[in-house]
Amino acid sequence: MFSGVLKSVESIVLFVEDIDAAARWYAEIFDCRVEHENPAFTFIRTRSLVIGFHPADSKCPGGIGGTTVYWEVGNINEAVAFLVERGARLHRGPGLTSFGSGAAMVIDPFGCTIGLNASSPESRAKAHPVQAGQQGGGSAA
Repeated sequence: MFSGVLKSVESIVLFVEDIDAAARWYAEIFDCRVEHENPAFTFIRTRSLVIGFHPADSKCPGGIGGTTVYWEVGNINEAVAFLVERGARLHRGPGLTSFGSGAAMVIDPFGCTIGLNASSPESRAKAHPVQAGQQGGGSAA
């Protein structure tokens, strides 16, 4: 059972070769400004979280194969087109998940993956039954 220690996602950090170029690209996507904490960390503030950019190194080389963050979008095909027009390239999909969400993955110009998810009411109910008003698993107290 979730103990409340991990409360919410506060930030995502992408490890890239050029932190300033990556921050500018994402700032354009999210229509926000680039900020600098120090010479080795640049970030943007989106409506829901901070996206940070740290130089890739031997501990965190970045790129494909690690964790992928999936962003909720209204339309998979439009989201893919929007990002591809700005230099991303399609990596997976678009397609449907077994729950019925639209899904795709692109690679940004800096080698990091961006997941895209277009939920339907049905897929939200299947993926998040407690939020949809259904009883979850577990034992009663």
